[in-house]
Amino acid sequence: MSETSDAVNRIAANVVRLARTPGRLLLVGAGVPVAAFLLLAFLVGLGAERWTAWVPFALAVLLAVPLVVLAVRRARLQRATAHLPQDSVTSAGGVVVITDQPADEDALREAAAEAQIHTARWFPRVEAAQRALLRAAGGPVNAPYLRDDLRVTLVAFLGTVAAIPLGVLGAFVCAFSLLLG
Repeated sequence: MSETSDAVNRIAANVVRLARTPGRLLLVGAGVPVAAFLLLAFLVGLGAERWTAWVPFALAVLLAVPLVVLAVRRARLQRATAHLPQDSVTSAGGVVVITDQPADEDALREAAAEAQIHTARWFPRVEAAQRALLRAAGGPVNAPYLRDDLRVTLVAFLGTVAAIPLGVLGAFVCAFSLLLG
């Protein structure tokens, strides 16, 4: 492994470690309203005579899909980065200092060239950045955490963020429907 791949692995381990708690809070924050929406929509569907009463339940299931995808991707990322070494991070007057090693200039040039190629139809810059990071890290053997397509993870993240207000709204609508019907 080169110095560049070591640096990428250390940075990835630190980023995953720093994002662990916010990721868990996001999943819990989205899971509670979506679960309430699922339960209330199921009760609405059971108590109705028409098939259209099951539409809220179908919408709740659709909201749960990105939440489940993000939870699975997060768990795989946690497992894939568990063995990576972590740098000692210290704070000096509000500035975070991470110990560093000199980078391999050839690997950095190859990664920069890879980042300039945009071939994907959706989120081409994210796909190019993932390919560049994979090149800088020394391939999928050295960076198994970069095997999953980051574009799918990004869409799952955005869907999970959107599921919070939509789950709350759906749960309230279903609750009012149960109270009034």
